[in-house]
Amino acid sequence: MDNQDLLYHYFSNSLTAAQEKVFEDLLENDAEFKAQFLFEQNLKAVIESNEIDTLKAKLQGFEKDLSATQTTRIEHFNTENTKPNPTIFNYKNFAIAASIALLMGWFGYHSFFGTDYSSMYDANFSAYPNTVYTITRGDTENSLEREAFVAYESKDYKTAIEKFDAIPAEATKEYFRFYKAQAYLNVEDTKNAKALFTKVVTENKNFVAESTWYLALISLKEENKTEAKKHLENLVANFDYNKEKAQTLLKELQ
Repeated sequence: MDNQDLLYHYFSNSLTAAQEKVFEDLLENDAEFKAQFLFEQNLKAVIESNEIDTLKAKLQGFEKDLSATQTTRIEHFNTENTKPNPTIFNYKNFAIAASIALLMGWFGYHSFFGTDYSSMYDANFSAYPNTVYTITRGDTENSLEREAFVAYESKDYKTAIEKFDAIPAEATKEYFRFYKAQAYLNVEDTKNAKALFTKVVTENKNFVAESTWYLALISLKEENKTEAKKHLENLVANFDYNKEKAQTLLKELQ
């Protein structure tokens, strides 16, 4: 995890115990990291202090105070040979930073402080539709496969998993693995979903691109930027499925 992500998790109160130790060590021993932390802490306080109108009023106040302070300091400097107070320039920089925050908006704030993995995942995830098994009214077939896909289309994913598991090995079809992975992902079981999607990529002929996409999303959910970029780059280089979305995500992960 890089320093920017570490700061993001600090401000979102999601540091693990190990990450918190790293954070504290950096804050104590790394002057550049501490300066960035203080800057972002001040900027966060401005953003959260009130609604945009209030923030605008504060910025106007910053400008007035800054102008008055600079005028006073210049007059004082002309009468007494003293050095300008460096805090004036810090004040100006803070006002500029707050102005930038106003333009960025709340979404920009999250992007600025670190990668918002949760939002990226939520914006890009949707369950893959059933494209392999046709279910029609009046269908008299009573098979485990049909029951599995009826449950899947009804979003009863736990039942779908149970039905897929109950299908005998000799009746197994290649696409079962992909849809079972989908079902696991929809019940927040990323461990089993990842294992099945990986098998699809390495062993199946169909749904390889789609599985690569979902592996990238799982990596985002797990906040693993390196793995997410690897899967997205693979998707862009070798497949057309969700290529534009993958390119957009890669830009956001830079």
